[in-house]
Amino acid sequence: MANPFPEVAPEFQRPEFETVVHMLAHATNEHPDHTAIISGENEITYADYYACAAGLAAALIEMGVKGERVVVLKSNSVETSVAAYAVWAAGGQLVLFNPLFTENELGPLIADAAPKVVICDSVHKDMLAPLVEANNISHFYTFDDSAISIDQWRGNRDLKLPEPMPSSGDTAMLAFTGGTTGLPKGAIHTQEKLVIGARLVEALWSTKIAGDIWLNVAPQSHIWGWFMTLLAPMYGCNTVVIVPQFRPDIVIDELARTKATIFAGGPSVIYNALLSVPTLKDADLSSLRLSLGGGSPFADATVEAWQATTGLTVHEAWGMSEGAPISGNPSDIPNKVGSIGFPCAMTDVEVVDPEKGVDILPVGENGEFRVKGLQMVAEYWNRPEETANLIHDGWTYTGDVGHIDEDGRLTIVDRKKDMVIVGGYNVFPREVDEVLFAHPDIQEAAAVGVADKFSGEAVQAFVVPADGVNPSPEELLDYCKDKLAKFKVPSEIHIVESLPKTPAAKIDKLALKKLFEQG
Repeated sequence: MANPFPEVAPEFQRPEFETVVHMLAHATNEHPDHTAIISGENEITYADYYACAAGLAAALIEMGVKGERVVVLKSNSVETSVAAYAVWAAGGQLVLFNPLFTENELGPLIADAAPKVVICDSVHKDMLAPLVEANNISHFYTFDDSAISIDQWRGNRDLKLPEPMPSSGDTAMLAFTGGTTGLPKGAIHTQEKLVIGARLVEALWSTKIAGDIWLNVAPQSHIWGWFMTLLAPMYGCNTVVIVPQFRPDIVIDELARTKATIFAGGPSVIYNALLSVPTLKDADLSSLRLSLGGGSPFADATVEAWQATTGLTVHEAWGMSEGAPISGNPSDIPNKVGSIGFPCAMTDVEVVDPEKGVDILPVGENGEFRVKGLQMVAEYWNRPEETANLIHDGWTYTGDVGHIDEDGRLTIVDRKKDMVIVGGYNVFPREVDEVLFAHPDIQEAAAVGVADKFSGEAVQAFVVPADGVNPSPEELLDYCKDKLAKFKVPSEIHIVESLPKTPAAKIDKLALKKLFEQG
């Protein structure tokens, strides 16, 4: 079924920009003294945002970043935001890696991205140093280094963004997404696609120009996080409150303190965590007018509890690292809990037979969603075969299974991909499998996703010990914690005598899930 709302509504009057750098220049020109970012006690106006980005961009140009990758590794912050726009202004290609990643995870990613520059928080310097050396990266800085410390440019109104500005077709960033074949893939986003994405978010949840305050908790390395900190607030010349690390009590305090009007909550685990805090019901959230969800399915009970406590529903949306948003529940029509809403403007979504991927299925029948829209990427970095698997005849095949109802709303019911969503993070069980396989005491291993009341889904692992050894689950969990980001670590490891196999002698993960469900 084609999008019933193919064009942006005529009343949607917003400027059109060639690149996100033009968005920054516009916001600064129109609202120089308006607060752009609040991060704890650290606040920055648009004029200073511009100045800091211009100063850092000049330094990056001296390093030769035009057309090259720049890795930024730091938790949510003013510095991360400024660095992103500085990279874009300098003509570089931004790569944001999750600061929770271990050296084991970052090694192959950095080798694949082949960056010219790496900038990180001081706490990551020792971990990254050997990777920088191994990959012959010529420029390595922390945000404390005098050459790039952004505070030196605050208040300088003589600085200008470099000319010429980037063009719409320039590569803006690589968004690394999980891969079923081992190494994650870098989805290549152009400047045009980022601007279109920001415009589509605005069309879904229209904001007041320089009159709304967003609050984001998702990591800026995640597509939801960078959309809700770097793109959507900038497009509307609005303020964004950035919480460096998710702590439910701090988020509630910041929602009240900053008088946030839009909560970019993200996955359901965030809402469940906030609902578990006793102070939520007494917090002054009277300024809040929109609560947004995405990244994982929402239980009806979660939305109902949030509405009972705050008076607000949760408007869910759907996207992927390869392009966003794809669909959403608009703020100007009644919400439908359990649905991911209507296809976005200028976006077509069809449900096709999941086996052949060609036959379009009727209303209400489950199949694979495929998408066509200007926000969707055209290729993966260094992955021609995976690009060919992703895109056919201009359609992006999402791997998500669901249906479109008679009103045109989308509902996701399953995933074709062997992927688990833990608190909004994509986890591919094969990556966990490979870490466990590498342990000398393990003969076989298999990880699966299971339902979890708190995080939506969780990873559970089953292992067969090697002959003559008897590792404990606790030892294996500690091993995983050293090799995997926290959200990828299994919630439990089961030690078993054997793993079920298919007739083709492959590990039968469906049987493992049933084994878990049976206890």
